[in-house]
Amino acid sequence: MLSQPNILKSESNNILFSYHRLDCIGGIETRLIDEFDYLQRQNFQVFFLTNKNRCDPQVCEIFSHCQFITIDIDNISYAPDFIKLVDSTINAIEIHGITLVSIHALDLFTLATVMAAQICKVPVIATVHGVIDIYRQPFYQILIQQFTNKSFSQLIFVSKTTQNLGAHIGSCQSYLIPNLINLDKYQFHNQDEQNGWLIVSRISHEKFPSIMAFLKAAETCNINKVSIAGGGNPEALQQRIIQANITITIEFLGERTDIATLIPQYEGIAGMARVALEGLACKKPVCIISPEGTLKGLVMPNNFMRLKDYNFTGKSLLTISENDFVNQLQNLRPKDIQTNYELLNQHLSTKKWLEYIPIYKKASFIDNPELEALYHKIAYYAPMLQTPFEKDEFFHQLFIETLRQFELKEVENSWWLHKQDNDLFKSYPSPFSPRKKEKFYKKLLK
Repeated sequence: MLSQPNILKSESNNILFSYHRLDCIGGIETRLIDEFDYLQRQNFQVFFLTNKNRCDPQVCEIFSHCQFITIDIDNISYAPDFIKLVDSTINAIEIHGITLVSIHALDLFTLATVMAAQICKVPVIATVHGVIDIYRQPFYQILIQQFTNKSFSQLIFVSKTTQNLGAHIGSCQSYLIPNLINLDKYQFHNQDEQNGWLIVSRISHEKFPSIMAFLKAAETCNINKVSIAGGGNPEALQQRIIQANITITIEFLGERTDIATLIPQYEGIAGMARVALEGLACKKPVCIISPEGTLKGLVMPNNFMRLKDYNFTGKSLLTISENDFVNQLQNLRPKDIQTNYELLNQHLSTKKWLEYIPIYKKASFIDNPELEALYHKIAYYAPMLQTPFEKDEFFHQLFIETLRQFELKEVENSWWLHKQDNDLFKSYPSPFSPRKKEKFYKKLLK
C-alpha cells in the first residue's frame, strides 16, 4: 500500500543510480552519460553506486556529471557481501540526502539497493534495458520481478519489446523512453567511396551470422571494401569469410573508442541499435543487420518509426535478400538520408530528456514491508548462509516464510510451480547461440 507520499522536491533532487558494473562503455553506459548531463541541467545532483571490483577508473572519467560511490563486493550471492551492500547503500542514501533511487538491472545488486531504499523510505524507479534482463532464471524472476517489484514507483522501458515482455513486472505507471543520441557529438560530410562501408560490431561467435550476412550482400552490391570496428576474435571470422569465398577487401580495425569521428570517413554503416543511431546522426546510409544474423535492409523514412520502437534491432521488419539490398541502394536518394536525420532529431535527440526528466519528479515512495522483513532475516542469519542464495535451502526457507507471513500466495504458488517443474534454477537459452538452442530443444523432446 502507498505510504505518505515522498514527492521529490526541487531543492533536494539527489538521485542515486545503481548498476552492478562500470567496466566498459556500452548502450546502458552511453545512455546514462547523456541522462546525467540533462539531470544536472534540471538541478539534480547525481550519484552512481557500483561494485568497486567491476569498476574501471578510465570508464569513470568519461562520466563528468556524477559522483561515484563504490562498494567492495566479492560475491553478492553470499549473505555477508549482500548485507554489506545493503548497509553501505543505506549509509550512502543518508549521507548524501538521496531522494530518489534509479536501478538498471533486475539482479541481486538491485535487490540490495531496493532494500536500502525501502528502509530509508525513498522512491525507486526501475529501467528495463533488454529482454535478457527479463528472462533470467525463474528464481531471480520471482525474487525481483514478483517480490521486489512492489517497491517500484515507476517503470521505464527502452523499447516496445521490453515494454510488452516486461508488462508483468509491476502495476505502477510505466513509460517508454528509447535510447537517445547527442547529435552535437557527430559530424557529417561526403566521403570518397574508396573507404567503402563500416560494420560496427563485437567480433564474437554470436555476431558472426549478422556480419557474414552483410559481407555477402556487400559483395553482391559491388562494395569494394568493408571495415569492421570491434574487439573479439577476427581469426575465426576470417576462416568463415574464406570458406564463403568472399573476395572483397576486409579490414579489421579492432576495438575503437572514436566511433563518432570514424563513421564520417565511410560511405555507409552496417549494424544495429546504437550503431544505427550513430550512422544516422552522421547522415550516412544505414543497413540494419539483426542479432539473429539476417539482413533487414536500409533505414528509410517509411520504416524509421517501426525501427525506433524496437531500438533499431530490425524486429518488425521482414528479412530481405542480397538482391533486395542492391535495389534499395540504387533507389536511395539524398532526400531520404536528410529525412532520416530530421526524424532522428525530432524523436531521438538527447534534448528529449528535457521532456522525460519531469517524470522523475512524480515518483513517490511505495511501502514494501515484506522486503524489509526479508532483509532483517538475511542480516540476522548471515553467518549461517554460507552458500549462494540460489543454492541455499535455508535462504529458500526464509523467503517462503516471508511470503506466507505477508500472504503473498501468488508469488508462493509461482515458486512451487517452478520447483515442481524442476526449472527454478534453469537459465533460459540464448536465441543467438545455436549450440544452446539445440541442447534446449533436445531437453524439451525428452
